[in-house]
Amino acid sequence: MSVRTSTARLTAASLLLLLILGAIVAGCSSEPSGQATTTASNAGAGSSTTATQSATTTTSPLQLSDYDRELAKTATIQHQLAVYLDEQQVSQGDPRMGIIYGLRVRVQALTCRQALDKGDLALADTAMKDVYSTLNLGRNVATGTTAAALADARAIIDTLGAPSDAPGQAAVLLDRFIAQLAPLLDEATAITPSTTST
Repeated sequence: MSVRTSTARLTAASLLLLLILGAIVAGCSSEPSGQATTTASNAGAGSSTTATQSATTTTSPLQLSDYDRELAKTATIQHQLAVYLDEQQVSQGDPRMGIIYGLRVRVQALTCRQALDKGDLALADTAMKDVYSTLNLGRNVATGTTAAALADARAIIDTLGAPSDAPGQAAVLLDRFIAQLAPLLDEATAITPSTTST
């Protein structure tokens, strides 16, 4: 598989994720205010009056969780680096591809962690399988600090297995795993020109 095909798939997945998150925020942040009509009766005069009052309905917009924000941030930075490396026509074995895989692993781990919070153990197990396979791809090409970060992250989840077997323990380990991969965001940003657009 060429790096262009691989990068195109990563880019498509990242864009889909960003569109979904954008739709959630946009769809839930604008709620219309309502009008309330009240009728007051003046019993002594035998007449009734109708008054229209403006009632503001305060609905707080859907709040993104820390996991949502980290997921969007990681996917965006991964996409920017993928576009840049594609423009440079790097080979599949380029060590910078290790950063791409590492960021992809972080997205998958965040997805797994969110699934645990929602009690969706089937999704958590599927996402964890993706974490393991993508992590192995990253470790095959990464060098230097990227390789060290991936190796340290792998050590955290060595005994995790399927999250559904022990959701509480899996959540704790995944939080540590996600934090361990955070430096890859800075590595990617340092490589990617600031002019790269999404």
